[in-house]
Order: sequence, then structure tokens, then C-alpha cells
Amino acid sequence: MAEVNKDKGSLAKEVELLIVARKIRYLGLVILLGVSLIFVMGLVVSATNINPQLYYLNIVSLIFCLVLCGFSVPLKNILIKKVTLDNFEAKYFNAYVLPYALCDFGGLICITTSLFVNQNIIFAAFGYFSMTAAVIYNFPKFDDHKKFRE
Repeated sequence: MAEVNKDKGSLAKEVELLIVARKIRYLGLVILLGVSLIFVMGLVVSATNINPQLYYLNIVSLIFCLVLCGFSVPLKNILIKKVTLDNFEAKYFNAYVLPYALCDFGGLICITTSLFVNQNIIFAAFGYFSMTAAVIYNFPKFDDHKKFRE
């Protein structure tokens, strides 16, 4: 009888994990939608922002974007390792918020600098696609619950 209750509790935790994972994916998709809208609007107005003397800002913002998006992956893995079944509700969702925020911040800095400050569509597109790839890579995996400590 105790084993049946344990299986029922395990099943409930797995369902809860799936619900939270869906919310995390929605958050990632909303972030991607917002950045996509900013990217498209930047493409519309970028022709008026040609400042060759500010080219160094494009390079710095692209490097900043790549560093933040790259750092978000190990940060997510570090935060996921701290999640246990006891603190699941409090920490699992939060383990994704900070990596998403880093990707969002890096992507927005690169896109706004490359389109709204000094037109460089190539750098903006590279920042956009690297940010998009990092957010999608950080989506919850199906087997995340196997990594949790008891």
C-alpha cells in the first residue's frame, strides 16, 4: 500500500513538473516574441541611424550578447542542480528565469545598439539569432526531473 502511495506522489510530481515546464516554455516564447517585434521595428527605422563613428559600439554589444547568452547555459545547469523534490515548487521555475533574463538582456542590447544607435543589420541579426538559439536551448528538457536530488 505504501508503494502505491509513493507511485501516486511520484506521478503527481511528474504532472506538476510538466505544468511548470509548459509555463517556462510560454515564458521563453513570449520573450522571443517581444525581441522579434523589437528586431522588426528596428529594421524599419534603422536606415535613419547611420553613424560610422559608433561602429565600436556594435562590436562591443555583440560580444556582450554572446557572453551573456553563452553564460546562461551553464548558469541554468548550476541552478537546476540545486533543485530537489522538496524545494521543487520554489526553485524550478526560478532556475529558468535568470538564464532567460540574461539572454533577453544580451539580445536586446545587441539589437538596439545595432539598429537604433548605428545601423548594422548583420550584427543585429547575429545577436538576434544567437539570443534565440540560447533561449530555445534553455527550454526545459523532458528528463529534467531525473536530475533532481531526493
